[in-house]
Amino acid sequence: MIRPASLLKLTPLYVHVFFLLLLLSLVLKLFGRNYTNLLIFYAFPGLISGVIFQLYPTIQGYSIRGEVFTYAYMLLWIGNTLYYLLFGKINTLFYFTLPFLHMMLLVFNTKKLKDPIVLFILTGSLFYLLSGVFVNHENRLFLKHLITVGYFMPVIVGSYYVFVPMLQLESLDRRYILWINLAIQATSSILVSLSWYLSNYTYLSYSGIVQLLSVGVLSYGVYDTLNQRRSPLKGLDVSVKFLILGLFLCWFYLLIGVSIAGIEDFGLFMLHSDGMLYGFLTVITVGASYHILHFLFWWKFYAPKMGKEKVPTLKQILDVKVAERLLILIPPMITGLLLGNVLHPYMEKLFLFSFS
Repeated sequence: MIRPASLLKLTPLYVHVFFLLLLLSLVLKLFGRNYTNLLIFYAFPGLISGVIFQLYPTIQGYSIRGEVFTYAYMLLWIGNTLYYLLFGKINTLFYFTLPFLHMMLLVFNTKKLKDPIVLFILTGSLFYLLSGVFVNHENRLFLKHLITVGYFMPVIVGSYYVFVPMLQLESLDRRYILWINLAIQATSSILVSLSWYLSNYTYLSYSGIVQLLSVGVLSYGVYDTLNQRRSPLKGLDVSVKFLILGLFLCWFYLLIGVSIAGIEDFGLFMLHSDGMLYGFLTVITVGASYHILHFLFWWKFYAPKMGKEKVPTLKQILDVKVAERLLILIPPMITGLLLGNVLHPYMEKLFLFSFS
C-alpha cells in the first residue's frame, strides 16, 4: 500500500470540480453546443493534474515541494474554464499557463527518474506542455489528440500500474512489463500526434495499432498482477472492477477509431470520441475517485487517531453496494447515450437525462 507522505487539501476539490464540469458538458451536449472542448481542454486535464499533484510525490516517497502552486493551478484552471464558457474560445497565453505550471511543479518534485511510473507521468506532461505551444494550430483534431493520446494515455497507463496493485493488495512481479509498456506508449503518443499533424490517415491507422498494442501490454500487466492471488481480499476491489471495465471500453472504442482511420470513413467518429470521453475516461475516473476521496477522508480524520481510540477501517466507510449498483448501471447508460448519436437525436437526449 502506497502511503502519502503528505496529503493535498485541494485534491478532493479537483475531483468535485471535474464532476461539475462533466455534468455541464452533458447539458451542452443536450442543447447541441460544443462539449468536447470543455472535456478535452479543461475538465479532464484539470482532474488529471490535480490527482498527479498528490500521486507524483507519493510514489517517490516524498512530501510535495511548492504546494502553493497547486492552488495557483486550481485558480488558473477555473479561470481558464470560465473564460472559455463566457467567450466560447481559448485564450492562447492564458491557456499556456496551465501546462507550463503543471510541468514546472513536476520538475521541482522529480527525484526518481529511474522509476518507470515517474517517466510515464513526465512523458504525458511533456505532451500537455506541447498542447500549450500548439494551442492555436488550425487542425483541432491534431491538438485534441495531442492532449488525449499524448497527455491522458501515458498518465493513465502508468496510473493503472499504481492503482490496481494498491487497491487489490497485490504486486507486479514482472517489472519489465512497465518498461515495455512505457516504450510502446511513448512511441504511440508520438506517432498518433504526428499522423494527425500530417493529416495522414494511413499513418494514423498504423499508429493507432501501436496504441492498441500499448493497451494490450497494460491488459496483460493487470492480468499478471491480479493472477498473483496473494491478496487477503475476497474477490476484486470495487474500484478495480471499474478499472477493468474501463479497459474493455478502451479496447472497443480504440478499435472503432483505428477502423475509422483505416477506411477513412468518419461517419462513426462521434461514437469513438464520446465512447472514449464518456465511456473509458469517465468510468475509470468514477472508479478511482470512489476510492481516492474515501481514502483521503480516512487518512485525514481517522489515521491520526490510530492507537489512541478505535477507528473504522477504510473498507468500513466505503459503501460498496452503491458503487456496485453504479457499475451495473453505467454500461447500459453509456450504450444508450452513444447509440443515440447514431440512431436518433431524441434517443440521445433521453439517455442524456438518465446519464446526468
